[in-house]
Amino acid sequence: MKGKRMIKLAVLSTILSFLLVIPALGQVTEDLGKKLCEFKAKTFKELKISSDNEKKLTEMEEKCMTARQEILARLKKNKEDLQAALAAPNPDEAKVKALIKAFNAAQVDLFNSYKSELDAELALMNPIQQGKYLMALERWRLDVCLPTH
Repeated sequence: MKGKRMIKLAVLSTILSFLLVIPALGQVTEDLGKKLCEFKAKTFKELKISSDNEKKLTEMEEKCMTARQEILARLKKNKEDLQAALAAPNPDEAKVKALIKAFNAAQVDLFNSYKSELDAELALMNPIQQGKYLMALERWRLDVCLPTH
C-alpha cells in the first residue's frame, strides 16, 4: 500500500515538474528571438544603414518572424505525429516514412527562411556593411547561443 502511494507521488511530482518547465522553455525561445531583434536593430544603427533600408530590414524581420512561427508550429505537429507513430507497438513503416518526409521538409523550410532573410538583409548593404554584419552575427551566435565557446 505504501509503495503504491510513493509511486503515485513520484509520478505526480514528475508531471508537475514537467508542467512548470514547459512555459519556461517557450519563454527562453521567445526571449532569444527578442534579443536577436534588438541586437539586429542596434547593429543596423552601428553600421549606419540608411533609414529607408533600416525600415525595410525591420519590416522584413517582422514578416519572416510571422512565417517562422507557422513553420515552427508545423514542425512541432510533425514531431508529435512522428513520436506518436513510433510509440505504437508495431509502427507502420509507410506512415513513419511519410512523417519523416514531412518533418524534414519543415526543417528545410525553417533553414530556408533564415537563409532568405539573411540574403535579403545583405542585399540592402554595401560589402563593408555586409562583412561587419556577418561578423557581428557570428559574435552574437557565439556569445548568446554557445556561451561556453
